[in-house]
Parts: sequence; C-alpha cells; structure tokens
Amino acid sequence: GINAEYGKQWYQRRVREAVVSTQSTGAFVLVVVFTELIYLTMEGGPAVPGAWLSSLFSCFDDISSCLITLIVPCVTIGQNTENSGQGSFCLGFILALIPTVNFIWMVFLRNKTREQFAIEGSLAGDILSVFCCTLCTLTQESREFKMRGIEGGQPPMPRV
Repeated sequence: GINAEYGKQWYQRRVREAVVSTQSTGAFVLVVVFTELIYLTMEGGPAVPGAWLSSLFSCFDDISSCLITLIVPCVTIGQNTENSGQGSFCLGFILALIPTVNFIWMVFLRNKTREQFAIEGSLAGDILSVFCCTLCTLTQESREFKMRGIEGGQPPMPRV
C-alpha cells in the first residue's frame, strides 16, 4: 500500500544520505544503517517491506514471552514450531531437548518464519542470530507470530 511504499522510499533516502555524507568511513555507514533498521522496527517508524515487525532486541516488548523463553525455552520452541506450521508443539518441545538438534531446528524455524512472512535475510544471518542471541531470536519469532495474529498454529478467525 501507500504506507509501505512511503516507508521503503523513506528508508532508501536515509541510507543514501548516510552513504553520501560519510563516504570515507564505511564502518560509520553500517552503524547508521543498523540504527535506522532498529528505528524502523522498534520506534514505530514507517513499515519496511521484508523486515521483522519488531527488533531482535525488543525482548521486553512482550514480557510473558520473554519470561517463558528465559525459564523454559523449549516451550517457546514448541510454540514457534506449531505457529510456523512445521510440526506440533510436542515435536518442537522434544527437539529442543536434544543437544545440537535443537540448534539446527531453531535455525530451520527462523528460516521458515522468514520465508512465511517474506522477511529479508539469509541462512548465515539465521545461524548467527541463533548462535549469538538464542533467547532474543526465539522471542522475536514468538512476537512476530503474535503481531501477525497467529497463535496455536492458526491464523485469526475472520469476523462475520
């Protein structure tokens, strides 16, 4: 829609401005771009097509998911498995208890979640996210499903 197109143009213009104003310091450009991505996803800036609805580090935006993930991450993995349509809650819960398999499963789920919602990214990014920020990654996926109205593996029922 109009808001998505405006958001895309706004974001592209900000990136171009950052690149033009700091051509000699490439590292600074990356910081500016990363900061803009966080702004767009955390502070309610214009929606960017292909982006997560919340930042990786917005764990406390949904305190219940944050606490569940912190205390029993296998529950969140089970919920994400069911919500992504990749299996039942029980399957995800059991796979979360098996060392190494749980890591592979979390990367697989993140990849499938990105594909499901047409979120830009890569397998390498998924691997790094899961490896470096496991709990943040799990809560981000959980928030994504909630924000898109998918819980219990089902989209919301249409209102009549």
